[in-house]
Amino acid sequence: MTSATEPLTAERVRDFTARVLERVGMTSEDARIVGDALAWGDLRGLTAQGIAKLPLIVQRIRAGGTRADAVTRVVADSPSFARVNAHRAWGHVAGVRGMRIAMAKAKATGVGAVTVGNTDSGSAMGYYAELAARDGLIGLAINDGTPLMPPPGGTTRVVGNQAFALSAPTGGDPLLFDSALSGISWTQIDELRDRGEALREGLALDPSGRPTTDHAAAMAGLLLPMGGHRGFGLALMWEVLTGVLSGNERFASAITPLSELAQPQSVAHFHLAIDPAIATPFAEFTARVDALVGRVHASPPAAGVARVFVPGEQGYATVRRREREGIAVLPERAHELAALGAELGVPFD
Repeated sequence: MTSATEPLTAERVRDFTARVLERVGMTSEDARIVGDALAWGDLRGLTAQGIAKLPLIVQRIRAGGTRADAVTRVVADSPSFARVNAHRAWGHVAGVRGMRIAMAKAKATGVGAVTVGNTDSGSAMGYYAELAARDGLIGLAINDGTPLMPPPGGTTRVVGNQAFALSAPTGGDPLLFDSALSGISWTQIDELRDRGEALREGLALDPSGRPTTDHAAAMAGLLLPMGGHRGFGLALMWEVLTGVLSGNERFASAITPLSELAQPQSVAHFHLAIDPAIATPFAEFTARVDALVGRVHASPPAAGVARVFVPGEQGYATVRRREREGIAVLPERAHELAALGAELGVPFD
């Protein structure tokens, strides 16, 4: 059986994920989409967005919160905009289908925008934004999520931390900014707790709305937006583009957590693709982006800094390293995946 001393290849992540999800009812195409997205996360060191998420996907399908056989449908359409009902498809499936529609519209008209409702969290938004960049387009991907953040001066969760990503093609790896709007995420808090490291002040409130540096209180309480009122304002407008525009019956503070397995999450996505070749020849556009990247690299590093990076650059370095060395899996995770595979007749070794 695979252990922490026997790293997985990205192809094994893709193959095992796809075979498991086909066994619980996904089409081969949809299962491959999820497998590729989980491998994308693992290659970048985003462990919580990688194969570690597979058992949760299976649990949600079995409980009914997510539908393995969901068929996404366009319910409103124009040459440059569409609204899609994902009918409780898993987030990766809905997200890829939404971005592909946006990309096709951008190729036809110069710009394509799509809002996708009635789905789950799409995990790392960089995956979808990069799809556009790899096809020569500028890409923007947003999803709303479980309410985590209060408004400035408030003490209740109103919106999620609204993960989003922007990507643009260059002469090499895409320029890729992938983030969320809270100062820290639940995953990061978990990692700090596991390492025995303190939670900094100014990142979270306890359930009563008081500042806290206690990991458990922060998880039970509220995450503060980065940039204060600016971060919250952007998060609120992201909710307009996702939950409001999608027509979801439930949005913002009414979105349910992924952990409520039998409940549809009611997450919405927004995808935007722009064809830069409409504005200028593509080679000229990428040369200008490369020049912008060069200006960042030319900035003299501050004391103690080895070199200056642009968004996404260190992630691509991690990808190349993990493609060579493999993706490490903790023993307890390997046991969980092996048990899931054995139950479904899909060997993990």
